[in-house]
Amino acid sequence: MFRRWLYPAVAASWAAVLCLGCAGTHGGRVKLAAQGAAPDDVALHGNPNAPYIVPGGETPHLIARATAADAQNAGPCDPDVLSVEEIAGDANGAFRSVKLAFMNRGAMPCKLGGYPTVALVDAQGVSVGSVSVEKVGTMQVLAEFQKAKADDAMGPAPSVTLMPHAVAAFQVVWSTGLECPRVSRIQVTAPGTRRSFSINQPLRICTGRIQVTELRLDEGAV
Repeated sequence: MFRRWLYPAVAASWAAVLCLGCAGTHGGRVKLAAQGAAPDDVALHGNPNAPYIVPGGETPHLIARATAADAQNAGPCDPDVLSVEEIAGDANGAFRSVKLAFMNRGAMPCKLGGYPTVALVDAQGVSVGSVSVEKVGTMQVLAEFQKAKADDAMGPAPSVTLMPHAVAAFQVVWSTGLECPRVSRIQVTAPGTRRSFSINQPLRICTGRIQVTELRLDEGAV
């Protein structure tokens, strides 16, 4: 007798659970709340102007995405929102180059342009003052590495507007050799600012000079 009453009770319990699930969906799919995204996740969302959540201690807050008007009214980049990364390198015989990039880590657009300040540091942390820095155009560097004729009409690029997580890149070029002085790091400073960023870059520099190109907007990822 006990088993005859047990099975109907269990069946009724399962039916109640299933009915509760049906009542919650009403025949449709359950909609999940959209999560906040970081600035570089904008491509994953249908509305690029939707705000995103920035965690800040115990009180996360919404930050509105930058608009075209924000870009038009952008001021100079604050060095506190910039970072520097090495994104590429090249070689042609004794010629070497490294491509460095400033990224806007802030939530608003800012402008950056001109030639960055570059200094070289040895293994003891002492500035290498015997190496001069020459400002050159990007097309001139491309001509040296690709053995092509430089386009003299290409002057320095004007200031570029960096949207959040956009990149402005430049190149450092030098000649190398086994018997040339050794450098451990490159220190770079964005135009119009005083904060220096240090990049570990062991290299040997011949001819006592390096070449630095102007900043240009770069589409590559960092």
